[in-house]
Amino acid sequence: MYGRLLMAKIIGIVQKKGGAGKTTISVHLATQLKEVYPKLRIFVADADTGQNSATKWLKRGALETGVEVCTVADDGVGKNLKQELDKLQADLIILDLPPFLDSVSLRAALYSNLILVPVGPTPLDIEAAEGAISVCREAMDLDKKKSFLIVPNRVQQSTASGRELRSVLEEWGPVSKATLGHRVAYSDSATVGVGINKYAPGSVAHQEIELLAQEVAEILGLSK
Repeated sequence: MYGRLLMAKIIGIVQKKGGAGKTTISVHLATQLKEVYPKLRIFVADADTGQNSATKWLKRGALETGVEVCTVADDGVGKNLKQELDKLQADLIILDLPPFLDSVSLRAALYSNLILVPVGPTPLDIEAAEGAISVCREAMDLDKKKSFLIVPNRVQQSTASGRELRSVLEEWGPVSKATLGHRVAYSDSATVGVGINKYAPGSVAHQEIELLAQEVAEILGLSK
């Protein structure tokens, strides 16, 4: 039996650089967790009001995923973000944030139980991650119960940069067990509004997201 959590657990996905995979991870993680924990009320809170990609993605397949989506921080600064999240009556909220470290992202880090930082293998991705990881550490200094996890993303193991990425990131902090590959299926699933668990069940991409979801569930203490 799946129990409803007393307070919503919040995952903030933070990265300074656009195209780092925040929305992709938000949606695939939410839909995978919903599959494993079907009685939990799971929201993707879309704070990237410039694009609203997560909102468009999930609204296409709302009946299939079971994941709810809403827009937050549409004032551009997140002044009322805490109140907006509290009103959702959710068990789990995944915050999809803008592609820059502004007041919305800083507030999200303060309110999150777990912060994920997706990092690609290019020098620009790695450089951009330093700021996001600094935000994570500042938030954890204020609340020792918080956790953060660096997620290697869009990795091609056939390249030197892909093979070396994990060892580089491990110098900065905890790295997820899962490495997410550079796979077309991750983005193609947006066209039908579902996660990889529905779009390509059993695929390597699905296995990667499954592993990430398992680790996230363990950190947050989700239980069956």
